[in-house]
Amino acid sequence: MASFQRRTVLTAVSTATVSALAGCSGLLADDSDDGDTSAAEDAAATFVETLADGEFEDAREEFIPEMRDDIATLAQLEQAWMGYTAIGGEFEGVDSTAADKQDGVYNVRISMSFEHGSHDLLFAMNDEYEYGEYAPADEYERPGYVDAAAITDEEVTLETDDDECELSGLVTMPEDGDDVPGVVLVHDAGQVSMDSDTTATKLFGDLAEGLASQGIATIRYDSRLAECDVDPDDHGIDTVAVDDALTAIDELRDADGVDSDEIVVVGHGFGGLAAPRIADEDGDLAGIVGLAAPARPFYEVTLEQIEHQATVGDHEWEARMDQYEEWEADVERIEDGDYDADEPVCGYYGSLWESLEDYDHVETAASLELPTYFLQGERDTRATVEDDLERWESELEDTESETAVYEDLNRAFMPGEGPATPMEYDLRNNVDERVVDDIATWVQDLY
Repeated sequence: MASFQRRTVLTAVSTATVSALAGCSGLLADDSDDGDTSAAEDAAATFVETLADGEFEDAREEFIPEMRDDIATLAQLEQAWMGYTAIGGEFEGVDSTAADKQDGVYNVRISMSFEHGSHDLLFAMNDEYEYGEYAPADEYERPGYVDAAAITDEEVTLETDDDECELSGLVTMPEDGDDVPGVVLVHDAGQVSMDSDTTATKLFGDLAEGLASQGIATIRYDSRLAECDVDPDDHGIDTVAVDDALTAIDELRDADGVDSDEIVVVGHGFGGLAAPRIADEDGDLAGIVGLAAPARPFYEVTLEQIEHQATVGDHEWEARMDQYEEWEADVERIEDGDYDADEPVCGYYGSLWESLEDYDHVETAASLELPTYFLQGERDTRATVEDDLERWESELEDTESETAVYEDLNRAFMPGEGPATPMEYDLRNNVDERVVDDIATWVQDLY
């Protein structure tokens, strides 16, 4: 059995959960007790096999009561397993387990074999082998289409209009690049890192290195919400997306080896919604690319995502359904302008919705005299082909616009099967090479 490193479940499990587990067995005073962990490993393997058999009720009964309505509802357990099979394919079995015991809690790492590869799970249980918490434990792997020897990185700092707020960024260049086109990667809404990473994926990391491997420079940067304290009443689209993208454009234009006349903005999700405004403000871009860019109002796609999470699979996720019903009422308030700027509404502060009231992103895109390119994965549960991409196509049919659809790709443009669930975005995966190739070809054709 492989040694189990001290990067245990305690790194992924909440302190409250660890305390609850230890408290149940009365072992909180134990500092460390590795001992025999075979029974805990067997229990963890049984948990996986129970999920694989679709016996979610049985799995739930083995959790401590404190967790059953928190992370172990039938819907959550079902969706967790749906995530693993969406990325891995058919389950083939448990490959190995490794464990330790610390502060009265068994911490188990489970390596599982699937049709398309292996994936790991971290698991915690108490001294009576009652389940506490589980979390994906995959590690990121660079995709094969990246030629690491052919690219270079340079750290940059983006200044903002707030003297106390600076954004970390990274310019990724082709080795010995000279007069190459450049791409500015604009993140989705929220606290997003420059890599747009999850537990084991790097959406923007893959794109940046993949494009640089094909002769295109990129810049990516941490979102302002991830790096800085932003007042609730200052979460408008310009603050959280547009202004920093404009600064990044200037930074990339000034980079050695980049053709300043051939800069393209590639926006993901909300970044795609903001891309027409960025282009309009800049006035000198060569083109814009929207990845999973909503054509509908942003609150509509936000609400649709919650509805999907509440209803996908055979078991309804009650907490998500309650949230959906609350946000349905919030949408009516957004449409009526009945909210305060510093008030959370439909998952975002009112200042964001206020800033979007007078911004028609589709109309702005149609008014631009530059090429546009919109890409959509059919497994996306927010922006969709039918409700968003087709609207981009119809509204931009008289402009220089292209679109692309990828049947098996999710919102992060990574491959999978069946309905998408939140868990799959934390499992090891990479941006599909087709997407990198298509963006690279489109950008180079502008050049």
